[in-house]
Amino acid sequence: MADFDGAAAPFLSYWQAGYEGADHVTHGGQALDMNRATGHLDRVREDYLLLRQFGIRSVRESIGWRLAERDGHFDFSCIEERAAVAQELGLQVNWTFCHYGWPAELDLFSPEFVPRFARYCRAAAQFLAPYAGAAPVYSPINEISFTSWGLSVHMFQCLNMYRPDAGYEGKRQLVRASIAGSDAIRAVSPQARLLQCDPLIHVIAPAGRTDWTAQAAAWRASQFEAWDMLCGRQAPELGGAPRYLDLVGLNYYHSNQWECGSNLRLWWHLGEPRRMPLHQLLLEVQARYRRPLLLAETSHVGSGRGAWIREMAAEAALAVQHGASLRGICIYPVIDRPDWDDPGHWHRSGLWDVSLEGEGKERLRRILSPPYAMALRQAQSLTEHLCSTLAPSGRKGTGMRTIIVFSHLRWNFVYQRPQQLLSRLAQFYHVVFVEEPVWHDGPGRLDLSTPAPNVTVCQPRTPVQAAGFHDDQLAALQPLLSEITPVDDPIVWFYTPMALPLLPALHAGLVVYDCMDELAAFRNAPRQLLQRETALLARADLVFAGGPSLFEAKRARHANAHCFASSVDTVHFEQALDRHNGHPAQAEIGRPRLGYYGVIDERFDPSLVAALADAHPEWQIVLVGPILKIEPASLPQRQNIHYLGQQPYQALPHFLAGWDVCLLPFARNEATRFISPTKVLEYMAAQLPIVSTSIADVAVPYGDIVAIADTPGEFVAACEAALAASPEQRAAMAASMHAVVSATSWDATVEKMHALLEATPPAQGTRQPLPAHAVPAAAGAPAAGASINPLRAPGSPQAVACAIIGAGPTGLSAAYHLGADSLLLDKNASVGGWCRSIRDHGFTFDHAGHIMFSNDSYVLDMYRILLGTNLHWQNREAWVYSKQVYTRYPFQGALYGLPPAVIKECIVGAIEARHGKAVAANGSDAVPPVAACVAPDCCADGGAGLEHALEGAAAAAAAKAAAAPPNFEQFIHQVWGAGIARHFAIPYNKKLWTVPLSEMETSWLGGRVPLPNLEEIIEGALEPVAKPMGPNARFGYPLRGGFQALMSGFLPHLKGQLELNAEVAQVLPRQHLIALADGRRFRYQHLLSTMPLPALVRLLGDQAPPTVQAAARALRHVSVRCVNLGVARERISDKHWIYYPEETIFHRIFLQGNASPHCNAPGGFGLTCEITYSPWKPLPLDGQALIDRCVRDCIAVGLLREDDQLLAANQVDMPCAYVVYDHARAANVALVKQWLAEQDIVLAGRYSEWEYYNSDHAFLAGKKAAEAITQLSGLQRKIASVE
Repeated sequence: MADFDGAAAPFLSYWQAGYEGADHVTHGGQALDMNRATGHLDRVREDYLLLRQFGIRSVRESIGWRLAERDGHFDFSCIEERAAVAQELGLQVNWTFCHYGWPAELDLFSPEFVPRFARYCRAAAQFLAPYAGAAPVYSPINEISFTSWGLSVHMFQCLNMYRPDAGYEGKRQLVRASIAGSDAIRAVSPQARLLQCDPLIHVIAPAGRTDWTAQAAAWRASQFEAWDMLCGRQAPELGGAPRYLDLVGLNYYHSNQWECGSNLRLWWHLGEPRRMPLHQLLLEVQARYRRPLLLAETSHVGSGRGAWIREMAAEAALAVQHGASLRGICIYPVIDRPDWDDPGHWHRSGLWDVSLEGEGKERLRRILSPPYAMALRQAQSLTEHLCSTLAPSGRKGTGMRTIIVFSHLRWNFVYQRPQQLLSRLAQFYHVVFVEEPVWHDGPGRLDLSTPAPNVTVCQPRTPVQAAGFHDDQLAALQPLLSEITPVDDPIVWFYTPMALPLLPALHAGLVVYDCMDELAAFRNAPRQLLQRETALLARADLVFAGGPSLFEAKRARHANAHCFASSVDTVHFEQALDRHNGHPAQAEIGRPRLGYYGVIDERFDPSLVAALADAHPEWQIVLVGPILKIEPASLPQRQNIHYLGQQPYQALPHFLAGWDVCLLPFARNEATRFISPTKVLEYMAAQLPIVSTSIADVAVPYGDIVAIADTPGEFVAACEAALAASPEQRAAMAASMHAVVSATSWDATVEKMHALLEATPPAQGTRQPLPAHAVPAAAGAPAAGASINPLRAPGSPQAVACAIIGAGPTGLSAAYHLGADSLLLDKNASVGGWCRSIRDHGFTFDHAGHIMFSNDSYVLDMYRILLGTNLHWQNREAWVYSKQVYTRYPFQGALYGLPPAVIKECIVGAIEARHGKAVAANGSDAVPPVAACVAPDCCADGGAGLEHALEGAAAAAAAKAAAAPPNFEQFIHQVWGAGIARHFAIPYNKKLWTVPLSEMETSWLGGRVPLPNLEEIIEGALEPVAKPMGPNARFGYPLRGGFQALMSGFLPHLKGQLELNAEVAQVLPRQHLIALADGRRFRYQHLLSTMPLPALVRLLGDQAPPTVQAAARALRHVSVRCVNLGVARERISDKHWIYYPEETIFHRIFLQGNASPHCNAPGGFGLTCEITYSPWKPLPLDGQALIDRCVRDCIAVGLLREDDQLLAANQVDMPCAYVVYDHARAANVALVKQWLAEQDIVLAGRYSEWEYYNSDHAFLAGKKAAEAITQLSGLQRKIASVE
C-alpha cells in the first residue's frame, strides 16, 4: 500500500513481515541465534528490499536479550544494521526485546531478574530512539504464556530450570518483568506503543467425554492469564494496569486447536468441523480487552502455506466485518527457518524458502514460493477491499451494491462454482445468498450466517412442505425477503430459474443468469423449469454459461451471453503436489488408488467403477462425495471400492495427494450432456493422470491430456495405461496440465465478470436482436474463432522391424536384446506378466511365488545388471505339511518326523520301485525296474531343475519313450514308489493339475533330476535334514519392490518402443499387421509372441487354417487364484514355501514376508495361498468367501491363529498359469508352431511355446528368440523396406 492505511495504525502497513529471532538455549544445550541461522543478519538489505513487491512496510524483528547483554554489558551492534537500513528504506521495525532468551548467569526466579530486564529495556530503547521515531512499537517479552509453559516442560536450559513451580511462578515473574520493562521503555519514548503477544488457542474435550470438559475449559482459559495480569484483572499485586495491555498480539498456527487429554490436533487442512473459526476467537479477545489487535504471527508449513494465508485474510475480514479492531497480519516467518532442536530440518514455512546448496552467497539464497506469493496477493486484495481505510469509494460497506443470489445449491454443500465466484465477488459487492426454503413447523423466519467475508447466507424456514422455490412457497418467502432487500436496486443473480417469480418485488437494477447446469435434464427436475428458464432468459441483462456446451446451447437465446467455463483454485489444489500430504482416511487403503470426488448421482456411471474393481482386484477405488437421488445399494460393492462420503473442501487436495489416477466416470446421458466438471482442472492442478468418459467439455478442450474412454473395457485400459506411464510421459503430462491450469483461475474469471457487471446497463427485460456472431454454426462446423481439438484420423500403420507381444520376462528379455526398431506391447499397466507385484496396505505381493535361481552364468549376470544392490540371496526354506507335521522339501528326501508307518511305507515303496518289484497302479503284473526313468518336478515350481530344457528336453524324452510309462500317474508310482505316491505325489499333483493324472503324458519330465538315491531317502527318514536340497536350495530375490523390481529393472535398458495398456485385438499375418483395441495399427517385419498360444491363434481369426484353430483349441491349461493375506503379526513362520497335499483348499503357500522383510507392512507379515482351478475343477468359492476359507484353512494347519487380524486381503487371478501335458499336446503344439513359423511369427516362453519354463529360462528363451530374429532378417534392414 503506497499510503498510510488508517486501518493498520499504529502500523505502517496492514500486512507485515516477521523474522524468526529466538535466542534461547534449548533443553539440549544448543544456544540459538535464529537471525544468524537464517542468514538474515548477512542479508538485511536484500531481505527488506524483497518486501517491496508486496507493499509491506512494517516488519517484526527481535533484539535478543541473551545476545545483547554479556557480563552486564550491552552490545547492540547486532541490531544496528537492521535499524539503519529500515530507516533508510522507510520501513517500520517493531522490535521484540526478549525472545525466550536471557543472560545465562541470570536466574529467572531471582529478585534480580526484574530490575535487570528493566535496565536492559531502557538501554535498548535509548539505542533505538534515533531510528524508531516518536511512537515506536515495542514488544517487551514475547509470549509470556508460551514461555511459562516452556519452563514447565523444561524447554529452556537455564538456571533453576527444574524448579517444581517453574510454569506458575515463571509466568508471574515474566509479567513483573514486562511491566517494569514497559515503564523503562516509556521513560525513554513516552509515546511508545506496547505490543503484548501470546498464542491464541482453542481446546475442547474429546467427543463423548463430558468429564473432560472442565479440563478443556481450564486449558483454554489459561491463554488469557498473562494478558489479564498485565492489565490488572488478575493478580493485581503484580502491578498490572490497562496501560500495559496496549496492543494485543495474537500468534496463531494450524496446531493451535486440539483435544485435551488425547492432545490430538484439530487439523485445519482436513477441515476438522470442531475447529472454532479464527474470526470468532478474535472477536472473543476483542470483547474481553477492547484493545486493538494484531495477528502477530501466522503461517503454515509446506504445500499448505498459500491456502493458509488466504484463510487468514478471510478470517481477518470476517472479524473486521463483525466489529473487531484488527490492525494487521504478520507473516511469520517471512524467511524460512530451521527447527530449534534440529538445525538440519527447515520448516518450509516462509514466503521465501532458502537454498541449502552451494557456498557463500549461494547458500541461503532466497527462493520465493510461487503458490504462497500468488495466495498472498489474493489475500492482500481481499483485505485491501474489506479491511482497509484506503479501499476505493463504495467499498468496505459504504455505498457498496448488493447482489441477491437465488440458488438451488446450499452454500455448505459441495464447494463449487457458486461459492468460488461469489466469495470473490464479495470484494466488490455485498452478497446475499438465498437458499431453497427448509420446512419449519412454526412462523416463517430467515436463518442468517456469514460463511465468507461480505457474504450472508439466508436459509428461509417456512411452514410449507413443497420443495425448492415451489409456487406454494412464494407467499411465505416474499415477506421474509423484504427483510434483506436493500434500499438501492440490487443485482439479482439466478442459479435456478424456479425463483424467478420472486424477482418483481426486489426492484432489480440488473438481472444475471449464471447457468452452470442444464437443470431440466436432471432427475426430479420441476415441470415448470424449462418455461421458467425461457422467461428468465427474456428478462436477464447478462447470461453466464458454465461451459462451452452450455454456451452453445444458450448463446442463440440471449444477446449478452458469455462463456465462463469452470476454473480452478490453483493455490488450494497444488497442495496435492506434495504426495506425502495424504489424507489419513485413506492411509490404510492400498495402492494403486484410483479416485473420484464429487456428487454421486444419476450422472455417475457405476458400471465403470465396477469394471475397474473387477478387472483389477489389486486396484483400490476411492469415491469421495455424497450419494444423492440414487439408492446407495445400487452402487457396486466390492472389497476394493471405498465410499468415503462427503468430505470438506479443505481436505480434497489431501485425497488427491494419495491417488495414482483421477477418475471422471460420468454416464453418457441427458444429465451429463452439458456438464463442465470443475474437478477436471482441480485434478490437473494435482498433475495426476485423468481418465474420463467423453463428456464434451472435457474431451474437446482437454482430449490431448485426459484419457477418454466410454466402455468399461476402454475405461479399464485407459487406467492401466495411466498407471503404466513412463517418467517421461508423466513429466510431459504434468507440463501440459501446468500450462492449462496456469492460463485460468477463478480470480481471472471474477475480474471479467466484475467488469461486465459494472459495464452492463439494465435492459429492463427488453430483448435485443441477436448479433450475427451469436447464431449457432452449422452442425459439425466449428464456430468462428473457436479452438477445436479434432479427433485424429486413423492414419497409416506404424512400421516396426519386430513387434513383441507380451512384456513378461520372455518379452522383456527379447526386447533387451533387440534394437530401437522393436516394439514391445503389453495389455497391462506395468511390465512383468505373471511376474508382476502389487501393493496393498503396505504389503507387497507377487502374482504367485517367484524366486531367482540358475546355474547359467548369463542369467546370473542379468540378475546383477537388473537389480544391482537390490538383490539378496538366501537359503530356500521349502517344507511339506502333511500328517500334521512339517517335513523338508522334497518330500522323498526328508521323511523324518512322519508317522513310523508312513515312513516304512515310503521306504519300502521306493526300494520296490528301484528294484523292479513294484506293482503297477492298475493292479497288473510287476514291471521292470526304471533305472532309466527320471523324477518329475512334482511341485511345478521348477525345483527339479530345467537347465537343459531349451536344448531339447522333448528330444531327450522321445529317445526314452519306449521305456517310459504311458501316463503321469503310472510314472509317479514307478519312480517314487507306492508310499511316496500315496502320501504326497498323487494327492499333491491332483490338487495342482486338476485333471486325472492318467490323462497326462511324461515326455515333459526329461532332463530334470536323476532317480532318487535310496541312501539319501533312508538317511532323510532316520534324522532331520539340516539344509535345503535341490538346484534352487539357494535363491535370490529383490530386497525391495517384490519380483516386480526384477521386471522393472529391464526398463532403463530397453532401446525400442514400449507400449503398455496396449491390448492386441487382431493379428493379420498375411498383411504383417497388428491392430490394438484402441485402434492403432502396426506393420511388422517379424512378430515375436509370448502370449498364450491358444489366445494368439484366436487373434488370427480366419487367417489361421481350421486345422490350426482346432489344434489350438485342444490345448489345455490350469488357472491359479492367489489369495494374498497381510497378517498383523510379524514372523509367523521361518519358511518360504509350504506344500499341502491334503485337505486344504490351497496346494501351496508362498510366505512372501520371508522372501524380503520389505514386502511386509510394519508389524505385519504377508503370505500368498495358491489355488489351482480349471473347467474340470472350478473354484468352489469366490470373493470374500474364498478369502475366509483360506484363513480357516491356515488356522487349521497351524499357520495362523484364531486371534490374528488381517491388515490386507486381496485376490490375484492368473487365468493361464500351468500348461497341461495331455497326450495330444505335443502333436497339437507342433502343428501350430510349424504354421506360425511360416508366417514370420516366432514363439518364445512358457505360454507361447506351451512348455513349462521358470523365469530364468524365460530370460534365456527371450534371448534365444531375439538372436533367431536377428539371424533371420537382420534388424539393420530399414523399416522402409517393409512398406
